[in-house]
Amino acid sequence: MVTKKKFLIFSIYILIAFLIIYRGTCFLTEGTFDKDEVSFYKYAKDNGVIKGLFFVYEPASYFKLWTNIANTFASFFSFEAAKIITNFFSIIIYYTIFTYILFFNSELFHTYKQKVFAIFVILFSPGMTPEIWMGSAHIREYFGIFAFILLFHDPRKDTNFKKIFSHILVILSFLSSIWATVLSPVYFIKYLFNRNKDNLMFFLSSFICSLIQFSIVMNYHFLKSVGTTSRFQVDTDKIFSFIYNVPVRNFFGSTIPKFLLVKTDIYLFNYFNFVLFFVTLILTIFLLIHIFRKKDFLLNLILLSFILISIFAIAGSFPAGFVGGRYAVLPCVILTFLVFRIFNLERNLIIRNTLGILLLFSLLIGLVEFRYKSPLQEVLACKMSVIESKN
Repeated sequence: MVTKKKFLIFSIYILIAFLIIYRGTCFLTEGTFDKDEVSFYKYAKDNGVIKGLFFVYEPASYFKLWTNIANTFASFFSFEAAKIITNFFSIIIYYTIFTYILFFNSELFHTYKQKVFAIFVILFSPGMTPEIWMGSAHIREYFGIFAFILLFHDPRKDTNFKKIFSHILVILSFLSSIWATVLSPVYFIKYLFNRNKDNLMFFLSSFICSLIQFSIVMNYHFLKSVGTTSRFQVDTDKIFSFIYNVPVRNFFGSTIPKFLLVKTDIYLFNYFNFVLFFVTLILTIFLLIHIFRKKDFLLNLILLSFILISIFAIAGSFPAGFVGGRYAVLPCVILTFLVFRIFNLERNLIIRNTLGILLLFSLLIGLVEFRYKSPLQEVLACKMSVIESKN
């Protein structure tokens, strides 16, 4: 039994490595650097290790600890080598998340089948856009996902080492991603309804790190007037963009919806937006009623996480009228796990089988679009990296 379990885990790690290489070997041989990463790298190169580790990039206006760590380390090397090194720092985080899911107890994922499913969702579900693949600039989305996964940590059978390590991971996630800070209220609610030392420590860690991020954001956006006013506007275009890029693309990818809606010109129909909004509203009401009837605490935590993250994505997305790409990543992943939780609780065979097909279809479409049918082939070919001088 032990040998079988070890073989399974080894196979999963090999499969992950294969998928990473399959998606684009250029990330590991040529490297990538977008405009943001160049700024982090050059700052660390010019100002040294300490300042590099505490650098705050003004256009973002919040702290990215892991991005600082990756680029500060890379600053000891040439520009060409640094482009590759920062990608390997991202791979470290991918494997850290997957290792955590496999070896740490979770209230959400109990069996190895469920754990493998969670890994596949994070690795290649349709919402995991190539825009955030590799590089250290967009590792924040993965840390946002990690903060969500850590929310359901079950410490009851953990060793002291695992408990301490989990707290460190919470701190690292919240100091590396503004997305993670949105989940701090959910950490508090979990502690409020299940008061124990571990939940308290998780909440305090998330809250203190969120305060640090909040103070930095306030300093740059209000005292230094950095940022754009259009970022925090909500309009109907953003709502419709969210509907397409989250529930639709998350379960059906981009190829099928584009074929059905764009190729046939259905989206040009006068009342298309009204019909789309009406259908979404009906399905949302049905889903909420179904969730409340379940009376499941974890399901309610997932729902609250999805609502908070979605509001943040819609309000904070840029440019105006767009809630896709990196802004749709966390809502997509959390929505998948919301459906996954309902699937595990559901006793009605028709609903359960429908949800199961939906989840399976999402992974199959995601696997196809992971490389072959990706809507951003130029990113996976490393053709979108910013070319800068070494100076």
